[in-house]
Amino acid sequence: MTTLTAAQALSSTSGTSGTSGPAALTSRSEYEAALRRLREASQAYYGDGDSAMDDASYDRLRLALLAWETENPAEVAPGSPTTLVADGAAPAGDVAHTTRLLSLDNVFDAEGLVAWGASVERRLGRAPAGGFTVEPKIDGAAVAARYRGGRLVRIVTRGDGSQGEDISHVIGQIDGLPERLAGEATVEVRGEVAFTQEQFEAANTVRVAHGAPVFANPRNGTAGTLRAKDRPYRLRMTFWAYGAVELDGVPFLPAGATQAEALAAVAAAGVRTTAAAGAGLHIVDDLAGAQRRVDAIAAVRAELPVGIDGVVVKLNDTAEQEAVGSGTRFPYWAIAVKLPAVERQTVLEDVVWEVGRTGVLAPTAVLSPVEIDGSTVTRATLHNPADIRRRDLHIGDTVTVYKAGDIIPRVQAAVARLRPAGATPVPLPEACPRCGGEINFPVKSVCSV
Repeated sequence: MTTLTAAQALSSTSGTSGTSGPAALTSRSEYEAALRRLREASQAYYGDGDSAMDDASYDRLRLALLAWETENPAEVAPGSPTTLVADGAAPAGDVAHTTRLLSLDNVFDAEGLVAWGASVERRLGRAPAGGFTVEPKIDGAAVAARYRGGRLVRIVTRGDGSQGEDISHVIGQIDGLPERLAGEATVEVRGEVAFTQEQFEAANTVRVAHGAPVFANPRNGTAGTLRAKDRPYRLRMTFWAYGAVELDGVPFLPAGATQAEALAAVAAAGVRTTAAAGAGLHIVDDLAGAQRRVDAIAAVRAELPVGIDGVVVKLNDTAEQEAVGSGTRFPYWAIAVKLPAVERQTVLEDVVWEVGRTGVLAPTAVLSPVEIDGSTVTRATLHNPADIRRRDLHIGDTVTVYKAGDIIPRVQAAVARLRPAGATPVPLPEACPRCGGEINFPVKSVCSV
């Protein structure tokens, strides 16, 4: 991959992913402080799923660390998270993976995709002849699911890439990952588990009913749900396969199957794949075609039923994949093209109230300015007073704000661990902001309209 200076790494995301974060690292002490922040964010995410750092800030911080380590190779900290699968923060568990389950490397723009293509050609010794696959990158948690004789017998987290945790307690609550296949296939399917937007809203309704806080976002909620064993309720999630490996020496894939053919075989067995995520799985001849598909998927992102944070480009020919090989953290034959952030964290400064045409009270969140999906956001939707209370919002909270395409931004939840001392619940109006009349809570004013 292309080597970046610290300043170049930080600037490479501006205007594309909308990230914000630390300035370029200029000293050993700044590097060590950044390492601590990255480790804390990763440990929170892979622990209870409640990360106090949004993905865009994480990406920016990680790029700064990578750039500093590239410029100062003799001073790289032993066990730096940048060299480890899942930053070395995911519980490794005690279930060995059939083959290593790695992460993906990232690029942030068309130039990065071209640079990745050049590295593939160098490793292969020629231009790829088998084309590329392009598919959405589901924003969830990677797992390996093992079927024996057509029955789902075990689900394992990615862990450290060599071994993961057994989370088979979630069998039966993941759409797209049936407990039994139509046939007697023995195979391990690999993919992402995530909440669809509909499942996410349903999950938060269930959690509130049980006195639990709402999830800050679908990705963190998924991570926590997969590991939870003692909840008095079960939440539906969805699985999308992006690959398969043969298990116990039992043949499953056609001889010489390409990447696309492997996913077709998985789908035929009854498991949902990334091709069913709304953006499809596409085969293209070259990286120019791949970039066009990246742009097309980005254009329909807001319409997809599940959140995506990028688009994955892979060599389609598995022989070429093997020739290009893999590193300790990610395969060299695949790359994730990250899309602009549609979810960020910022501070809830105030809530203002207006009365709609039908008399409905309409609260609007006033936010510290934050760049989301290419624009600066200072206001976001709050549904109604009851929803404010359901989400337990306080003035001064760090909140997760979501925006995609032309959709009006909305506040999803507060990051409870970042709540400042003395923060007070969002005050509800005592009188109609239009006429001063009485209010019939939870949602309507009684003034004449």
